[in-house]
Amino acid sequence: MVYKSYFPSFLMGFWGIVHRVVTESDIVLLVLDVRMPELSRNKDLEELIARYYKQLILVFNKIDLVSSKYLDFVRHKYREAFFVSGARNIGINELKRDLLISAKRMKIKDPRIGVVGYPNVGKSAIINALAKRARAKVSARAGTTRGIQWIRIGDLKVLDSPGVIPFVDDEIKLGVLGSKNPEKLKNPEKVAAAIIKILLDYDKSILENCYDIKISDLDLIFEDIAKKRGFLLKGGVGDERRAIFAVIKDWQDGKLRL
Repeated sequence: MVYKSYFPSFLMGFWGIVHRVVTESDIVLLVLDVRMPELSRNKDLEELIARYYKQLILVFNKIDLVSSKYLDFVRHKYREAFFVSGARNIGINELKRDLLISAKRMKIKDPRIGVVGYPNVGKSAIINALAKRARAKVSARAGTTRGIQWIRIGDLKVLDSPGVIPFVDDEIKLGVLGSKNPEKLKNPEKVAAAIIKILLDYDKSILENCYDIKISDLDLIFEDIAKKRGFLLKGGVGDERRAIFAVIKDWQDGKLRL
């Protein structure tokens, strides 16, 4: 199998499971984080899905974490995709209805739906919303799902899978996506800086309102946040490291919203 030349042994188990999910599915849902449309796409997965000629449906999750203006912007760019909130049960009925219609068009009586994507994009939350009851384990920590879970949802059979991280993806991307827990990051300051850049590029008032600061010098932003949050070292100096982790956690928890 081609992945053996690209991925270390500790990832092979996950890739083997996802490979099985794709090959055994009739339709594959690729779950993405609406806040980071391109960043959360997994090219390796998309290539695998295309190789087996499976129908691919893009599902942007976490729409409850963005403004209506930003959501309209992403909808316009991805017209064929579905936009949902697994946590808030938004857009789930439309997704389920489309899956049933697609299966009927494909003349499949017992459709198998594979659900794949990066860790922590909300795959299990979407499955739970489809099932209208908690069947797949949900957690804010990356890597909760460890193997295939077959779940019967009416006329659909849904396969959940662990999130798969391509070996070449850098830590900044994984940290911003929430695919790697903050305490496991080697360079959390770079991840926090990337999050700050995303927010500043869109609307700096999001940061200013969240932390009750006025941004005038980017070099001082973490110190300003630390002081406002009461993260102080001896002498009243702001504890920038605590502020860095606060920014990452606030982003991953949805407190910082586009």
